[in-house]
Amino acid sequence: MADPALKQLYEPTSVEPSERRAAGGGEMTRRRCLLPSSAAPALEDDDILSDILHRLPPRPSSLPRASFVCNQWRRLVSNPHFLRRFRERHRKPPILGFFSQWVDVEFTSALDSPDRIPASRFSLGLADATYFQIVDCRHSRVLFLNRDRLCFLVWAPVTGKKCFVDFPPSFRGKDVKWVANGAVVCAASEQGHVHGGCHSDPFQVVLLSAGRYGEGVSACVYSSETCTWGNVVSVFLPRNMAAIATDCANTLVGNSVFWFVLGSGFGVLKFDLHRQSLDTIELPSGVVGFDAWCRTYCQFSITPADGGGLNLLYLSDFSAQVWKWKVDYDGGAGWMLGSSFDLNNLLSLKAGVDTRAPELLGMDEDDNTVFLLTNVGVFMLHLESMKFKKLPIIISGNFGIHYPFRSFYSAGLQKGPDKQLVEMGAEALKAATLAFHPQEAAKDDSEGCSSPVMLPKEDARL
Repeated sequence: MADPALKQLYEPTSVEPSERRAAGGGEMTRRRCLLPSSAAPALEDDDILSDILHRLPPRPSSLPRASFVCNQWRRLVSNPHFLRRFRERHRKPPILGFFSQWVDVEFTSALDSPDRIPASRFSLGLADATYFQIVDCRHSRVLFLNRDRLCFLVWAPVTGKKCFVDFPPSFRGKDVKWVANGAVVCAASEQGHVHGGCHSDPFQVVLLSAGRYGEGVSACVYSSETCTWGNVVSVFLPRNMAAIATDCANTLVGNSVFWFVLGSGFGVLKFDLHRQSLDTIELPSGVVGFDAWCRTYCQFSITPADGGGLNLLYLSDFSAQVWKWKVDYDGGAGWMLGSSFDLNNLLSLKAGVDTRAPELLGMDEDDNTVFLLTNVGVFMLHLESMKFKKLPIIISGNFGIHYPFRSFYSAGLQKGPDKQLVEMGAEALKAATLAFHPQEAAKDDSEGCSSPVMLPKEDARL
């Protein structure tokens, strides 16, 4: 016998011809709301209903589905206070997809239907977009550099807002240094702030410039809150490190941003946002070879460690190593091999003559997850639990860095009702209501309320 909790929230019922004529003669559908008995009065209270709706998953389709059920739900889920509490409850926004660039900037959705977001929805929309190179994506924003016009662009794809800012004067003079890389971070300071919904909050941009060999590296921070640049800080690179890598993504760990630097040796450049200081860390000797730079793109990544520490992930064919940066009681520090594993066995890739070794597409620092491109698809691998999942995406042609885009996003809240989404919203509320009233799951749903939803023959389109 099927569990009553799995019944549809809305079941179609017949509509008398007289009712149909009174409604204008078109074909109508009446749906009876089947909810646990104690849930019926709860739905008449905005506060209780809000608590139920807050339990919907933070997927792009969840709130739009709920908003199409009736005016009361639409009013609630569209309220800014509700949306803020929704983000605070879930804390971590979903990965909507990836931004990448071969020539043009492209968005690839990482979600299945009905949450899949079309690439056209997150289009940069610039006539000269090819002059802007993507260098970072974090906290619902994307950072581009335009080295011809000596400016950067911060873009919030969800709102479409663009912010163009000239490079600081020290990066634009006669002896201008080459702006090699950059990073964007949210600068919201309120307690309990949740990243992923901070499209309109202040941000900071860190730019890195590199001079001729031996001149070192300089950094400067822009604040959108004050619309000013900070002081320039510099550091000389070790003799075996000559340049900042431009084909590897940076990583934010705690209050510091890390970039790779290369030369006859390999290292990491660390910029502390609070101290406004630059430091270098040399990578483990013999671990990262020159062949890592000669492949399609970067095969290693700085990743967060438990307790705010630092890890280094390195891929070599089907082998992966995780090195940990350890600081001892005397203040000394160094790299130690933490773990190694075979990706062929872990992902069941069935390596053979025609099998390509996994390529590192990108890294999600918020969840300590890497994305690997294989000959059978794209895998998401969590480095702590070693759990993995194959994503419903296809990467073709552009094998460069793919920047994960995390954000809360509820498409279509401003649009009219749609029959399919009304039904989906009903199912979503059913799950949320049973989570709110788990003791009601085993009761007979037919004792619930009877609130019809009337839909015209021709449904409104999204």
